[in-house]
Amino acid sequence: ATEQQIADQAPVDIRYPLNIDCEVIQNGFRERLLSELISMGMPLRARKNLKFHIVKHNVPEPYDVKWKVLNIGEEAEKRDCIRGQIFDDSGRQQVNESTTFKGDHLVECYILKNGVVVARDQVLVPISETV
Repeated sequence: ATEQQIADQAPVDIRYPLNIDCEVIQNGFRERLLSELISMGMPLRARKNLKFHIVKHNVPEPYDVKWKVLNIGEEAEKRDCIRGQIFDDSGRQQVNESTTFKGDHLVECYILKNGVVVARDQVLVPISETV
């Protein structure tokens, strides 16, 4: 019962495009974009560092950025690690996470202008193995 919905916090009126992606980082390996790995059919395993970032948007300043990280599935429930809280961006238009267990993970980004959500994107992070 930890997941929050953006519509409960602010009106939603999507007027602008927003694109986010994720850099997959692991010691000893070249950084890759999550979208590249998925398109190549490469499985994402646990023990990776992920840097989600805004790739493109055209919302005129000033605006606020918020994020949500949601863990989905049996393993997330078993570990009591669903998460899903919406939090403010640190000012860098990115959020850093790490993979620790198998299952789907969803990261959403919202841009608010004058208290209204005007842009939204999400990335599904399928983690196929725990090791």
